[in-house]
Amino acid sequence: MKQFPFLVMSAMVLAGISAFAGTPDVKATAPAPPPCEYGVGWYAALEGGGNVYQSFDNNKSRTFGNGDEISLHIDHNLGGYGGIKIGYVFGHGNIRIALEEEMFYNGIPTDAQVSFNGREVASSSNLINSGAFLTNVLIRFNGTGKFQPYIGAGPGAYWAEAAGADVTVHRPGPNKDFTTGGGASSGSFAFDVVAGADYYFTCKMSVFAEYHFLDYVALDVGDGHHQFGQQLVGGGIRFHF
Repeated sequence: MKQFPFLVMSAMVLAGISAFAGTPDVKATAPAPPPCEYGVGWYAALEGGGNVYQSFDNNKSRTFGNGDEISLHIDHNLGGYGGIKIGYVFGHGNIRIALEEEMFYNGIPTDAQVSFNGREVASSSNLINSGAFLTNVLIRFNGTGKFQPYIGAGPGAYWAEAAGADVTVHRPGPNKDFTTGGGASSGSFAFDVVAGADYYFTCKMSVFAEYHFLDYVALDVGDGHHQFGQQLVGGGIRFHF
């Protein structure tokens, strides 16, 4: 029984120490970072690719009264294009609207053959240098994810100029080669239809693949006006800021 007062006093001392000590410290945890939003706001992009098809429609032939026939055939060839985009993506939902300005060089190489009674008598190669300036309205899908396909279309304008042709005349003995002067030019309305997709490596940077159907209205580089459709396949890299 002599130990009972000692135990009571010990318990009272420990209770007092606990009261003065207060509650134990709890370290605060840092708030979670905000979720990443892929592909919002302003952006700039570099693009390039191939002009894989051109709808030349000026293959011609003429038959004379004596039965002789002369014909002109123009081939489309693989060309190249490259340029820049500047645009803005509106909203933060799964489906977003974007407005962009697109400016690029578009090279159109051509080959032509002239035949007389089925035999080729002359051939030439030429390069049409052109610039396209387009305003595209895009609809972007699944805007919250890394993979974002899109479609769109837009009006614009173009300027084109023929660089001059390298001509070969086929004749008995050595062929005759010469170069014509360039300078024939044309400018008018243009429009395009676009389909593509981005893949975002970070919130601010993506790579994209893209298809254009591009139309130059009333193209005339010295041989008459043409409704000139093209198909472009390429891609690039996009930076948001």
